[in-house]
Amino acid sequence: MKKKAINASPEERIVSPSTELVIDGFQGSANSFATAAFKFAQTKEVKLAHHLHSPAQIIQAIEQNIPVLLTIREPEGTVLSLTSRWPHVSVAQALQSYIAFYTKLEPYAPHYVVSTFEQTTQCLDQVMQKINHQFERNFDIIDVEKANQECRPQANYDTDIPSQRHIIKREKKKDIMSDKNVLLLSEAKDLYKRFEQLSTFEHI
Repeated sequence: MKKKAINASPEERIVSPSTELVIDGFQGSANSFATAAFKFAQTKEVKLAHHLHSPAQIIQAIEQNIPVLLTIREPEGTVLSLTSRWPHVSVAQALQSYIAFYTKLEPYAPHYVVSTFEQTTQCLDQVMQKINHQFERNFDIIDVEKANQECRPQANYDTDIPSQRHIIKREKKKDIMSDKNVLLLSEAKDLYKRFEQLSTFEHI
C-alpha cells in the first residue's frame, strides 16, 4: 500500500547513521507539509528521512537514538484521504494498515514525539520545541504562518480532478460507516486516542 512520495530523494527514504531527524507517519497524516515546513525553516541543512511509511524504519531510527517526529491523523480522515486518492485500496485494507502501523510503534512511545494532524498543520512550532527539548537538539523553530503560506502548495501533491475525488470520497465515507467496518473503525479510533494522549505540550 506504500506509495512513492513526490520530491523525496532516495537517500531521504531510508534511515542511515547520518540521519538527524525522521519525519514520518501513516499516509494522509500531513507528512508532506511537516517535511516541507521543516526544510523551509532551517538555516542549515539537516539530514532528514521522511515518507518511509515503514514502522521498521522508524524503529531502526529509535534504536540509533535518532529523533523521530511521528505524525498521526484520526482514522476516518486518514482513510478517506488515502482511499479517495487510491480508489483501488478498500476501506477495510486502509483501516487494517492504519492499525498495524501504529500498533507496531506503540511500545516505543517514550522515544518519539507524536503530532496530531491539527498540531502538524497549526502548531508545528510547538511540536519542534518539544522535539528540541526531548532530544536535546537545536533545530530552528518553524514560523507556522509563513510555512502555511509557502509550503502548502509543495505539500499538496493531489493531482486528481477535485470533483472526481469528491465523488469517490462520498462513496468511501458510506463504506467506512457501514456495519462491515464498524469493528475496525472502533479499534482504529481507540488506538488514535491513545496516541493523542501522547501529543500534549505539557513539558515544553
